[in-house]
Amino acid sequence: MTEGQGLLRRVVQLVDGAAAVFLAVITLLTFAAVVMRYVLQMPFPGSFDVSRLLLGVAIFWGIAAAAYRKDHIQVDLFWQILPPAGRRVLDVFSDIVFAIFIAAMAWMLFWQVGRVRQSGQTTFELAIPIWPFYGIAWLGIGLCLLVLIARILRGFTTPVSDPAGSQ
Repeated sequence: MTEGQGLLRRVVQLVDGAAAVFLAVITLLTFAAVVMRYVLQMPFPGSFDVSRLLLGVAIFWGIAAAAYRKDHIQVDLFWQILPPAGRRVLDVFSDIVFAIFIAAMAWMLFWQVGRVRQSGQTTFELAIPIWPFYGIAWLGIGLCLLVLIARILRGFTTPVSDPAGSQ
């Protein structure tokens, strides 16, 4: 394993961990809101807004980890019948198309972070600024783009006979 691959794996582990923490916080907020509402007969102000915003963050961070491992949804009927070289070409092509889509999404989300920050939007009940959630989501989709670029470069540089290149 090269130093670049080791760095990429560490970044993906960080992304995985962050996405897991975001999902854990969402789960805890939901559990606490249910307990407070139905057991203690008290509302949990802001839990819905924060959970909703964190869900968007977790999805964007999770996309990066799925892109690295190719765990995203794919149809491989055509891919299965191709020889290894054809599979490599199709993998690199699909990674390029995916990277273009993610780059467009990252670009639009980058500008959206600025617009939301300038607008001063906050959550309804607790008046928490929402732009940091957008910023953290943008960071996740930006890391996804970097992971895809690394996959594309690895697709061009790894020999076809190397099974690790098709991960």
